[in-house]
Amino acid sequence: MDKELNFVTKYYRHGGLDIRRAYRTTLSKAGRRQKIDIRWIAIAAVAAVLIVGGAITVLHRSSAQHEMVIMAGTQNRNVTLADGTRVTLAPHSSLTYDDDCREVELTGKAYFDIHHDNSHPFVLHDEDYVIRDIGTKLVVDEKQLGGGRKTTRVYVIEGSVSLMATRGTKGVIVDKAEMYQIGTDATKPNKVNSRSANDMTVWATHEFHFDDTPLPVVLSDLSDYYHVALSCPDSGNKRLTADFRATSLDSIKSMIEETLNVRIR
Repeated sequence: MDKELNFVTKYYRHGGLDIRRAYRTTLSKAGRRQKIDIRWIAIAAVAAVLIVGGAITVLHRSSAQHEMVIMAGTQNRNVTLADGTRVTLAPHSSLTYDDDCREVELTGKAYFDIHHDNSHPFVLHDEDYVIRDIGTKLVVDEKQLGGGRKTTRVYVIEGSVSLMATRGTKGVIVDKAEMYQIGTDATKPNKVNSRSANDMTVWATHEFHFDDTPLPVVLSDLSDYYHVALSCPDSGNKRLTADFRATSLDSIKSMIEETLNVRIR
């Protein structure tokens, strides 16, 4: 029976299996003349077709349950999902989803520019929280605290999202420029203050946005990004409204000095 299956599967063509010809070819190559009940060959052919069909079904089912994992190495990684949502993963972060890329799970930190789909909201979740959104920009930052515990901050850049603890029953609406925090075993998110939007976004966007921002905060944001210590003794009550692309620190420093008439060390 194994020999019959071998030659049937070898010579099988969809819609064109010639059982007798395949069997004759096999005997000829083997230098053999043997009579066999053709009914057994027919049975073998049907079995082979069923096996092939079954394999296709299994592959299809496996594909339907396929899980995609995208990981960032030592640098940021930019990803565009099938629905048009753009994601920037921070180093050593990962994103997991199946065929429906509108429902994802994050490990680490990521910036999301979510594609608008009113009929199919975007869902971001893990064991501690669920975020539901239609179309907006936000940053989600998970920090491990040790002992299997972590805290997650959600900062909305544009639009709004609903945020709920998986162990709770009531969620909150997080609006533009608001940040909420949720910890392991928490039953509800808590609102926290963000010193500036740059705290949460500049690592991904490489853009600084200052809106009537005190100069010491401006210098602190620049210091954190460029890993230098900036100070201005005569900062006084100076405040800055400006947008900068994070390119040359010297250029940004010169523009601030000229605009506010100060000297930055």
